[in-house]
Amino acid sequence: MPFPRTWSEELIAEWLQLDGFLTQTNLPVRTSKEGGRFEADVVGAKVEKGILRIRHVETGALAGGKKSAESVQKKFGPEIAKCVSKYFQSALSLVNPETNYERIYVATFWSQPVIQMLAAAGVKTIPLPDFIRDCVLPTARKWKEDPPHQPQAKGPRVALPESLWLLQLLDCLKAQGMLATTTDTQQ
Repeated sequence: MPFPRTWSEELIAEWLQLDGFLTQTNLPVRTSKEGGRFEADVVGAKVEKGILRIRHVETGALAGGKKSAESVQKKFGPEIAKCVSKYFQSALSLVNPETNYERIYVATFWSQPVIQMLAAAGVKTIPLPDFIRDCVLPTARKWKEDPPHQPQAKGPRVALPESLWLLQLLDCLKAQGMLATTTDTQQ
């Protein structure tokens, strides 16, 4: 797996992995006529009840109003979704599976109008603090309650996998009472 470019991409990749997704960062999805390569920040897939479930997650700042919303929408365009789907169909040896393709944008900086524009375009946009509180921490808690390797200890004493170092940091901060689980909607 290539290295994520940012800590937010790393956090997203760790979250997907802990949630049982085969995860890939910086997946090449297209090239331009002028040269250069476009990549999906983080993508993950798993098969549930015979359906290929794909989560495509992009991350960054949403500071430019309508221009930001249009730029983000391009990251999830049909050509890119087709490329990501094809990648996972090949990786998982699937032939024309029914596919559920989820588009998520984790915003490190945001404005409510841009979030609303993206929602109208079918892109679920989550401010980073909300993503940590509503997605990452519950996934870690759920994993610790029923880890796949069935350790002797249960509950908060179960450690997350060592390779998921950002999740371990958040778990430690939460256990020590250093991580608030409420968030402001503004930065």
